[in-house]
Amino acid sequence: MEPGSIDNLSILYQSSDFIVVNKHWDVRIDSKMWFCHQLDFSTSGALCVALNKAAAGSAYKCFKDRLVTKAYLALVRGHVSQSRMTIRYAIGKNTTEGMTHMMCIDGTEGCENPKPCQTELIVLEHGSYSGDPVTKVLLQPLTGRTHQLRVHCSAIGHPIVGDFTYSHRKDSSPYRMMLHAYYLRIPTGKELIEVCAPDPFITAMDSNWVPQSVAHRLDETIQELKDKVMQKEEEESQEAVLGGGEQEALSEAKSPETEEQRARCEQWLAEWALE
Repeated sequence: MEPGSIDNLSILYQSSDFIVVNKHWDVRIDSKMWFCHQLDFSTSGALCVALNKAAAGSAYKCFKDRLVTKAYLALVRGHVSQSRMTIRYAIGKNTTEGMTHMMCIDGTEGCENPKPCQTELIVLEHGSYSGDPVTKVLLQPLTGRTHQLRVHCSAIGHPIVGDFTYSHRKDSSPYRMMLHAYYLRIPTGKELIEVCAPDPFITAMDSNWVPQSVAHRLDETIQELKDKVMQKEEEESQEAVLGGGEQEALSEAKSPETEEQRARCEQWLAEWALE
């Protein structure tokens, strides 16, 4: 398969510092580009690329300070009964022979170094895919562990449609894994990056997907998420004004950057010198 490039991808946002593209599910993007975050090869949707060293640094700080908001659309196997749920399984590396390419939840045999993870799940629609019961959900990862959404969905008994790896190597019929990076918000100091990558899980684009009932509307759910983010930012802004420099110093003292984080950032930014 030919590697993709920015030139032949749909552009969702562009400035002198960043470009956000709508990655196709089967496009392998040239590794010479520098990404602010990652998407699995089989995941489609919003992917942000920094275009210079300063922009890369500002994006890194947003991710480090957990200011970035991401939400994914997925079709999962079965009908999820709860309309909203929080998934909190810790995730680690699977060291079992033949499964080292996978992640696993704490308690799984061979699970190494599990770390706390949290995913918010909201049911959008119940329906069927090729005649089998499925649920369309919005997933918001509040942590950033490798394969987090795929592992969490599998752990609650609702693996993502088409996810061969986390369906115990059973789900091979669909043409793709039904996971899509729908909403991305990165509030850098210089500009606010906020995009939605068009929903691919609609009957007009895939007739195998037949929705039957609506639990939450996508547009209303995203607006609810935006409102929460804005409220949180406003509260933090007010606290900063009231506390002044003392509050800022206290905040820094509470969550100092670790040596590992600093080294990772410096290594990442140093690679820009190779351009």
